[in-house]
Amino acid sequence: MSAMEKRGKHQVTAKVRLQTRERLNEELEAQKKHRKELEGDERWIVVGMTRQEAARVRAARRREMERLRKAGELLDTVDVLAIHGIELEMRARGWWDRRWPAVPEEAMDPGRWPGSRDGGYPKSVPLRLPQPLARKVYAACWFTSVKSIEALRDWRDRHPGMVPKRYVVDPKDLEGPLEEYARLALSVTTVGDVWRGGLERGIAAAAELRSKYAN
Repeated sequence: MSAMEKRGKHQVTAKVRLQTRERLNEELEAQKKHRKELEGDERWIVVGMTRQEAARVRAARRREMERLRKAGELLDTVDVLAIHGIELEMRARGWWDRRWPAVPEEAMDPGRWPGSRDGGYPKSVPLRLPQPLARKVYAACWFTSVKSIEALRDWRDRHPGMVPKRYVVDPKDLEGPLEEYARLALSVTTVGDVWRGGLERGIAAAAELRSKYAN
């Protein structure tokens, strides 16, 4: 177990399109600017206070910023934005409130799952997620995809010399074994799909907050 995992965090990497990375940067800058505006509120001015009084005010300010983050009202770091967006993505899939079996260790393997389609996503976004959230995503993806994953492993055993495309392909555009692979791959939801979907939803949520700030 890594030092980060011991602290309750799980490191993942989301592979995204260039446009997504650019929009993410833009919204994070706007959120950081808003945080500075919030921190500049007169409630948090410590001029003229004793050191003890100032320490209490600063602690209260930190607690308020954390409250806003947990409420999805301040998404000023990539991890906070992603965590909020991943919850929205899981809810949209109907997976958030379900109780999943314990995720098997093979699902946590850092390698690519059979059926992964991460071609066309040249940018990497490192994320640090709470362990319970990360394991919930892995479990949801695994138990909704495991039958297709097993079928794809069997496919690879039967066709060791074939190399499927790493991007999404319409099975109708293919023939024979590659058509079978593409059809099975469409039934696999990888954790990468959820990380990307979560970032897209987090970006959209941040953009909506920015619109509220302007009004």
